[in-house]
Amino acid sequence: MNYTIEELNLDNVDFYVKINSLAWKQTYKGIVDDYFLELINTKEEINKSIERMKNNINKPLNKAFLLKVNDKYVGMFSVCKSDKDNGELKSLYLLDEMKHKGYGKILFKRALEEVKKMGFNSMIVGCLSDNTNANNFYKHMGGVFVSNRDFTIPNQTLKENVYLFKI
Repeated sequence: MNYTIEELNLDNVDFYVKINSLAWKQTYKGIVDDYFLELINTKEEINKSIERMKNNINKPLNKAFLLKVNDKYVGMFSVCKSDKDNGELKSLYLLDEMKHKGYGKILFKRALEEVKKMGFNSMIVGCLSDNTNANNFYKHMGGVFVSNRDFTIPNQTLKENVYLFKI
């Protein structure tokens, strides 16, 4: 596997946002409202997201990374401080063509390392309850189900399963 993991910076922030938006469209089709999935993939919304991300670059307890395979950006993840005494994996997405090739495990393990560097001994992950593949992945990676919480987007409130990982 010829890959690199790059920390988010001003030179790659647009790729990060585009990967995130496209991965949402691919991953959540049939789970998240179609209108919202189309909205986040419009040029206007992508540009707004790029500007928001530029303002969050280099915050010490908020880090984001991109996966590049054969010189093409194909995945991303972000970690931050949770509202409790844990780090949190806020997002981990791969484009459909990169799933089931081991890259999810690579990104997940790197996320654990980054949360540890941030000073945490545990990490939580919120995963939409209806996303069976992701729930199975986090269980396979050793996650222990701890609770449910609401995840709200415009026009829709979804349930998330929250998993805990000890580092």
